[in-house]
Amino acid sequence: MSKTTDELIAGLTADVPRVAPGAVSRRVALGLGLGGLGSAAVMLAWLGPRPDLAQAVMTPMFWMKFGYAALTGLILAGVLVRLAKPAARIGGLTLAAAAPFVLVATMAAMRLAQAPPETQQAMLMGHSSMICPWRIVAIGLPLLAGAVWAVRGLAPTRLGLAGLAAGGCAGALGAMIYSVACDETSAPFLAIWYTLGMALVAALGAAAGSRLLRWR
Repeated sequence: MSKTTDELIAGLTADVPRVAPGAVSRRVALGLGLGGLGSAAVMLAWLGPRPDLAQAVMTPMFWMKFGYAALTGLILAGVLVRLAKPAARIGGLTLAAAAPFVLVATMAAMRLAQAPPETQQAMLMGHSSMICPWRIVAIGLPLLAGAVWAVRGLAPTRLGLAGLAAGGCAGALGAMIYSVACDETSAPFLAIWYTLGMALVAALGAAAGSRLLRWR
């Protein structure tokens, strides 16, 4: 590399401000936190917590639903932090993001295999399968807006993938909030319909990524 090129690069980067350590994580956390408040407000105003919440929190299934969504959301938040930086690589976080679903799907398959045939349909469909994913989408939208705001102010270069991560994170955290209102108790139901709701918000994020995440 010539001296002239070195001098040009030095001149171009001389006035670029340094990013404080943890600034990207803090901005993503702020966006998701504000979005989460909006999503919680939507859930409380629209559905409210389930009437038997005090009893439900004493059951393992409640914490399976809550934990599945929360863990997925936290892992995808980590993916989003990486993708908010230029030329990001997410490495092993891809496998980590799939792990909660694999665990829940395995448990669902085991429960179905052990259940009498006449109960399997009810385990799969519950009583709210046709509305569950759409409720997760509606509750996840403020979170998606917060995630988009956060990443738009950073420097993503893989816009579609960043949008997918933003949507997946928003969908998972939206499902976590929705679990406080939902009274479904079946692992097969969770594996199908909660996951579908998360996936729909992820698809919205991916579709919006190339248009909304361009940084100035």
